Amino acid sequence: MATLIIEYAQLVRKTFEQKQASDKLPHGLMQLTPANLKDACIMKCKNGVNKRDERIIRAFCGDLDESKNCPTIIQRCDTDKFKPLVNYLRRKSESTDLKNIELLSWLIDFPGRPWELRKSYSGEPDADPPLSDSESVEGEPGTVENTTGNPPAKEPDTQGGIPEIPEIPVRLYGSNERESVDTKVEETDNQIKKGRSTKRLAATVMLSLVLATGGAWLLKGITEPRFSGGCMYWSEDHYKPIACDQKIPNVMIIALDTVKLKNFRKITRPDTITYLAIGKVWYSKIDNKFEFYTAGGEHPIVYGRRLKPITKYIIDLRIPSGTITNSN
Repeated sequence: MATLIIEYAQLVRKTFEQKQASDKLPHGLMQLTPANLKDACIMKCKNGVNKRDERIIRAFCGDLDESKNCPTIIQRCDTDKFKPLVNYLRRKSESTDLKNIELLSWLIDFPGRPWELRKSYSGEPDADPPLSDSESVEGEPGTVENTTGNPPAKEPDTQGGIPEIPEIPVRLYGSNERESVDTKVEETDNQIKKGRSTKRLAATVMLSLVLATGGAWLLKGITEPRFSGGCMYWSEDHYKPIACDQKIPNVMIIALDTVKLKNFRKITRPDTITYLAIGKVWYSKIDNKFEFYTAGGEHPIVYGRRLKPITKYIIDLRIPSGTITNSN
């Protein structure tokens, strides 16, 4: 069965924790900090990197310059990029970008990397095999040997809260004995009815919980947007989702970032920018040409170049006169 992205991420982290427990990690990974993680990557690069792992490193650092080798790419990579992976390994966060998972898979030599659709992955085997039927756990009661020579007494079946009806010998009874027997039978019937009522109540409660949980997940699926694929790419003025194994010529495919996918846009009408954009709009200047975006971070095409927050000076310099206003 194909491994999902979230299952792949869990397998990689589990393998990391197993190697950490057995002291099989590089020195830089024993004390988890962004700087140590970066140094561990640089040291591993010096041992040689194949094309597959080089793509992982370039995707993590966002550097497509073919003239740079692996150590140079890591050295110029912003140390803050390693913080999300450190938080994920310290279990301060339960999820992180696929590019961070793939960098970790390269550092710990996770087999079969990187993740691909319709491909199955397996983590390292469990350290403790399951106990067999004949073994028992220390501290728990085992099987008591019968030393009396008599056949063991049959215990009443109390599963589900319904007691077993006691067997009544078949013989003739007097009037007093008949009343005693009838009373016992009536008490047993009442216990059976009570047990069945308890089971019905438990089943009703369980069904209600299942329906409530399923309804919550269904409502979440309706109200929250869904994105296909685990990656994305830049298309003219915004990011588009795409499957990670899909290829587009001359286009860089990166790990899916739902925040950027929904909120990061290029402003195609700079004449609409006013002084109210200060603190809400970012810009870049490439070859003496200005571009404006709705969020900060890295440039979507020119990797390694960061966007700057817009200022009043840039607005006065680049926005056509007569269109600027201070009104709300």
